Amino acid sequence: MSNITAQLCARIVACGREALPQAVMQAARELCLDGIGVAVAGAQIEEAPRLLAAHFADPLTGTGGGSNASLLGLKAKLGTVQAALVNGAAMHVLDFEPMWLPATHALSPALASALALGEALGSSGSEILTAIVLGIEIQGRLRQAARGMESHELRFHPPGFVGPIGSAVAAGHLLGFDATQFANAIGIAGSRCGGLFVNLGTMTKATHTAYAASLGLEAALLTRRGFTGSLTLFDAGPQSYENAFFPRGLDTDALLEFGQSFRIVDPGYAIKIFPAKFSTHYAITAALAARPSIPSPDAIQSVLITAADVPSSDRPHPRSGLDGKFSLQYTAAAALLDGHVGLSSFTDDRLHLADMQALLPKIGVKLTREIPSIYTQGRYLDLAVTLSSGEEITTRCDRPRGSWGAPPITTEEVCTKAQDCLATFLTYDAAEMVIARCLEFHSLDGSGVRSLLRLASTGT
Repeated sequence: MSNITAQLCARIVACGREALPQAVMQAARELCLDGIGVAVAGAQIEEAPRLLAAHFADPLTGTGGGSNASLLGLKAKLGTVQAALVNGAAMHVLDFEPMWLPATHALSPALASALALGEALGSSGSEILTAIVLGIEIQGRLRQAARGMESHELRFHPPGFVGPIGSAVAAGHLLGFDATQFANAIGIAGSRCGGLFVNLGTMTKATHTAYAASLGLEAALLTRRGFTGSLTLFDAGPQSYENAFFPRGLDTDALLEFGQSFRIVDPGYAIKIFPAKFSTHYAITAALAARPSIPSPDAIQSVLITAADVPSSDRPHPRSGLDGKFSLQYTAAAALLDGHVGLSSFTDDRLHLADMQALLPKIGVKLTREIPSIYTQGRYLDLAVTLSSGEEITTRCDRPRGSWGAPPITTEEVCTKAQDCLATFLTYDAAEMVIARCLEFHSLDGSGVRSLLRLASTGT
């Protein structure tokens, strides 16, 4: 192995052998609860996870591999690689999983991989949580090493180019890899990276994290069999991983800070309180603040949103409720019309109601690079509502609740969110049992983990 990759993989092994701090494990348990809850709701509400499950159960697909890993909310099992894919899609399809700094979706690639493999291996809850932490850590360090790329500079959707590596690291920990094996799995995973922004608003967007989870897991399992890949993925060279995904270059010093303080607690993550793209949380928050001053939707003459240049968020004509999750126009309209934004806000029926169709054409969006797109570098969104009377109502969102520097989301609120998500499939008592077991996930043995996943998969 060359220097950078070798040093990093040695750090991964060392961190995996140490007892993780209590605050890190507590955050991992909270994330496990949020991820399982959101996955169950995603499997119940959206069609994509069910289509993927049917695809991999179809003999024509020819995936094989047994059925040893649970599909959350779907009363079925698949092989570990396929289960990681379906669960990774279910965790992401609602766009309700946590946001990270710098921006990516680090939970589903690591969690879906670790749960599927951990269930098959009979891993303890503590081992799985450690795997999740390490998988999230490498994704966070890679995003930090991107040298402050703004949203408009990204060529690929971040979970598509860091997620497979996070999944490979999580799986590698559960498989007991040494540094060379980690480097090999990371090398294989590097050739599985991608993900285009053009697919945001479609079912395919959820597969960016889904395939990240499954292909990273597969990279680790292939490594276990002796399949070879590059041992120098993070080292400089022509036509390298750095050249493909990091137009500003790769800050290797930032990468080698792996585990010095874990990204799961420093800077931490933002639990989402709205099931939509995080950029739209600024618009939702500003619209909710403006709503009490608006006599009625009919009184709105026009709305102007001024926001950071995140090209995928300007969607004046959403094609579906799912597409609306990525639209500043739609999410602001839902907040202005209904006074809340939740799971029921993003159905095709809600999109096509007369009040939504009347308001959407009145909402304009101005994206500007004068507003930073990085969450902690002064990002904000301005919303101006002009009424038919000529009065103008202006609001600004500097930080959506739960994000960095804003009032936090409490553990009680995380549990309430999980209960709401789990209630799409489970009885109240069963949901409470899932919540309780996730909060004590670190103490579960292999049998306890399997019991929890069976409950979240089958309802019994």
